[in-house]
Amino acid sequence: MSTYEQEELWRSAKALVNDKAVQAVLQRLQDRNVADWMGSSPEASAKRDDAYHMVRAIAAFRDELTALAAEPSVMQFNRRLNRA
Repeated sequence: MSTYEQEELWRSAKALVNDKAVQAVLQRLQDRNVADWMGSSPEASAKRDDAYHMVRAIAAFRDELTALAAEPSVMQFNRRLNRA
């Protein structure tokens, strides 16, 4: 990936992290799945498992998006450490 493409990817990731609509959608999905998880009957283990896995997937997506958006800052910090 070229430097320009990498920088464009970082900018896009940062825009998504800071986008209120994206964050609202992710929060709605998480809230809905937590409610399904907590409100499921004891016999509905498959439904609980699905909701749990969705909450974990949403968290993983958020974490990876945040990490991608922070990559330029991390790389810059590391370069400063290497110079010292």
